Amino acid sequence: MSPFFESPAYLEAVARLEYALARRDRVAVLTGPLGSGKSTLLEKWTTKLRRGGSIVPYLQTPGTFEQDFLWELAIQLKADVGLATTPTELWFQIREQLTTYALEERQVVVVVDHVEEMAQETADILLTLARLHCGATTGGSLILSVDSTKLRSFDLRLLKMADLKIELEAWTCEDVAHFTRTYQAAFPGSPLTLDDAAIQAVSQHSEGLPRVISQILDLSRLALEASESQSVTPETVEAIREELL
Repeated sequence: MSPFFESPAYLEAVARLEYALARRDRVAVLTGPLGSGKSTLLEKWTTKLRRGGSIVPYLQTPGTFEQDFLWELAIQLKADVGLATTPTELWFQIREQLTTYALEERQVVVVVDHVEEMAQETADILLTLARLHCGATTGGSLILSVDSTKLRSFDLRLLKMADLKIELEAWTCEDVAHFTRTYQAAFPGSPLTLDDAAIQAVSQHSEGLPRVISQILDLSRLALEASESQSVTPETVEAIREELL
């Protein structure tokens, strides 16, 4: 497993998310291409918020059906629900719990990943949630993550409600170099060595996407261990990238 790396792009996105919460924004949208690290960022950020005492439902897959989404949200909010609870009752208990948290002045941050996959009914739920339970008066915030290539098909009603849109930028060549050193430190017994040309090749062929960069380094390390070679060449990087496509 590749090591975690806090790139400048990651730190900037986290800072802007924190700013959205401090400002009590109703809705903030995190965007970036597939493989840019949005899910990793949200997983680590929500863990940090929970440790600080915030109520943070994190729904990684909105799901196809309204009841699936409501059920998962209710469970993570610790609402009073059971297996026989109907969708109408689920929604009522969710709203009751959110109202209780607001009265207790507990910070509630509802995080929904991969919203480009959600059904129309789920979008309607999020709209109602944002209108009634998010913003300066209630203290709640809704954080949505969406593939930037799918923004055009994203529900415009939610996009218009967003107080802040945050783009998770791709890594620069310098970021790739820093991550490579972090990666090498995580595998001290590996012969993995990349010179400047190889690092530039990784940056170019990965388009700066952390997921692809990690995959290239993983496969490069395994290839070197199998061949007993000492360094990665730009040609090796290009061949690995073609295998990944």
